[in-house]
Amino acid sequence: RLVDTVMAFGMGCCCLQVTFQGKDVDDSRYLYDQLAGMSPIMLALTAATPIFKGRLVDTDARWAVISQSVDDRTAAERQCPSGAGADADAEMAGGGVRPLQKSRYDSISCYLSSETPDMYNDVPCEVD
Repeated sequence: RLVDTVMAFGMGCCCLQVTFQGKDVDDSRYLYDQLAGMSPIMLALTAATPIFKGRLVDTDARWAVISQSVDDRTAAERQCPSGAGADADAEMAGGGVRPLQKSRYDSISCYLSSETPDMYNDVPCEVD
């Protein structure tokens, strides 16, 4: 069993980050939607992380490791059995106890461009 106990195990992985700026919000949303389709392909082409902490793992990309290392949801939000009796926190979305399906650093749930047909936004998207 492999347990990554600190954020450095995920964010310490080598990567390339690119920043785009659109001329307006509509252009930015269009760029976001285009990258949503390209990103999984680029991730697959760059897959080269089969070993963590000297152990062979059942993955070849670092996405799950990074996503899990920065998952800041409470136990109740992750729907863990240990979070069943969690204390509510009025400062948090949903009081800190409403289940959240994904962390903030995860795959996308919807396309943003007004030019995207509705048929592509077929996954329920949580909005708070």
